[in-house]
Amino acid sequence: MTFDEFLATAWNDHGDRPDEVAQRLATSTAVIAAAGHIPPYARIVAHVYGEHLGAWQRGVDLLRSLRALPAAAGDAGAEAAIARSVATLRVAGGDEAAAAPFAGEDRVSVLAAVAAMLAGRGDFGRAIAAYRDALALAERGLPDGSPALRALAVGGNQVAVALEGKRDRDAAEAAGMVAAAQGGLTYWRRAGTWLEEERAHYRLARSLLAAGRAVDAVRHAQACVAVCAGNDAPAFERFFAFAVLAVAQRAAGNADGFAAARGEARRHYEQVPADERAWCADDLAELGA
Repeated sequence: MTFDEFLATAWNDHGDRPDEVAQRLATSTAVIAAAGHIPPYARIVAHVYGEHLGAWQRGVDLLRSLRALPAAAGDAGAEAAIARSVATLRVAGGDEAAAAPFAGEDRVSVLAAVAAMLAGRGDFGRAIAAYRDALALAERGLPDGSPALRALAVGGNQVAVALEGKRDRDAAEAAGMVAAAQGGLTYWRRAGTWLEEERAHYRLARSLLAAGRAVDAVRHAQACVAVCAGNDAPAFERFFAFAVLAVAQRAAGNADGFAAARGEARRHYEQVPADERAWCADDLAELGA
């Protein structure tokens, strides 16, 4: 099995079997054959041992062991990836001082990753605070191509999704949810393609709906539709864009807008390949008969 195959299998399995994947990661470091393998390996180690298991020290120990691998010897990029992942686990585990040695984009990356990790574990107050701090640091400027751009994009998305699923959000959590979704959109525009931007508009529309801001949700749902139209998006993407637009129009009290968007959503759904339709089930059900 190649490194890429190993990693893809681990990501595929980790949600349902995190303990098994953690053991697999701990006993398979020999698969790391190049310095470039270490950042993605460190990323999944931190994710599984942190967000899924809360096994902070075990994850830190495994990450530190990567430094002894021949592939890591003398490579600054490998060392930086290990150090950031170690700090992420330590901070998420309660050692706030572990972020102190980091500055600039490295600190932003750590804080954004901590936010995503804590949100996944339901520690929403700390997740919101970490993401807020990451955004504030990023306002000083991040260079194009910085890993911190993607960390902010991913972190914002994950914090927003987790909070959308919380039934008893208070006002601070609702505000944190919207800020995270907006951060996701802001930084996917720099770190991703039109596809990530379109999905970030969808996410922000969903968060705004959850926060009771239907009119603002309509605006971002319309932007989602526009990005799809401008990039000849496949039916799968257009279905979701029109579905969230329909839901937002209904929430805003626009019956005609709801009917028109629902019709478009259902039309695009009929063009979605059969093996992708299961992903559409929840949004389709929201549209009603």
